[in-house]
Amino acid sequence: MFITGLGLLSTGAILPEIVGDFQIGYDMAGVLLSLQATGNLTAVVVSGYLLDILGRKIILLAGSSMLAIGFLGIAFVPYASLIFVFIFFSGCGWGINNIVSGITNDITGGSAAHLNRLHIFFAVGGFTAPFFVVFVDYIGFNWRVVAAVIGLLAVISVIIISLIKIPLPLPKETKSRVSFEAFRHLRYYIFIAIQFTYAAVETVMNGWITTYFQGTGILTNIEAKTVLSLIWISIMVGRIIISVFGKNIKKEHILVACSLIVLIFSTLLIRVNSLIPIAVCVFALGLGLSALIPTNLANSAVITSGSGVAMGVLLSSGGLGAAVGPAVTGVIAERLSLNASMWVAVGFALILLIMAIINNIFGRKIKNEVHSN
Repeated sequence: MFITGLGLLSTGAILPEIVGDFQIGYDMAGVLLSLQATGNLTAVVVSGYLLDILGRKIILLAGSSMLAIGFLGIAFVPYASLIFVFIFFSGCGWGINNIVSGITNDITGGSAAHLNRLHIFFAVGGFTAPFFVVFVDYIGFNWRVVAAVIGLLAVISVIIISLIKIPLPLPKETKSRVSFEAFRHLRYYIFIAIQFTYAAVETVMNGWITTYFQGTGILTNIEAKTVLSLIWISIMVGRIIISVFGKNIKKEHILVACSLIVLIFSTLLIRVNSLIPIAVCVFALGLGLSALIPTNLANSAVITSGSGVAMGVLLSSGGLGAAVGPAVTGVIAERLSLNASMWVAVGFALILLIMAIINNIFGRKIKNEVHSN
């Protein structure tokens, strides 16, 4: 999770340099991020299915291997066309590694606290990434060294995973449990919609926030990368808080509160133009984003537990959102302006809040049915 977070956020942090070195437009930069997300989407669907056939260890080994191939390829690629290929591979590694959330969900019985603890380490990687990129630049190296180091870390991850014991499914999580039962539940599609819209908002912010603030001249290069890191500090803080106190709060309430915060501060973020207000908005936005994915996955456990297919489709909906968000943003940035493009995140945030409210209604309905029985 740490290496995946480091790799994904480093991609966003070095995007302005990639755009400059290969002379590609904002629309192609959006395609670049979307290809990484498409790799995520493709891999998470396939790995969710193969998880039930090949087992957990092989799938996790494949994830780190793809991440290594992708980032080492990015580090040494000579042509712009090839970087699109290797960034797709890095996305495949991201997607396969996401399956660790499903494994944790099964082992803990849908614990929001444990899922948030797991995702803290993704946030630590995300928080580290911009500082890592700035440090590499400071000591006189370019963005290719950033990609090479991440690739080497992924190789180390392959070695570690090959040596450790991966928990086997519980007896109730047999292949007979793997079915399309989850697809009969309307609420399952609400979980999918939350996953999709959250991923769209987060990927737009993570992938474009550095390019947006640098491209508009609102912040300097160092300030823009620091702001990107700040969002992951707050995501880390938020996940720590939920991992400690989350068991005392209904999952549905956490999702509504976080979605409301995301909508408010994603709107405010593109209305301010100085460092301190931007930093405040980014920190608050990170707090809102922090618990959404792990809590949504934990909330879905009653439907998806034990089914690699159901969890794979749920995770893949996030991959689809991560692919759609940056692509739409890139097109609008190229045809209109960088300022206009950031409103894409606000639109997805509004849909996210609506879905969270509907999910809360489902939660109340179930509670009332339990009390009536």
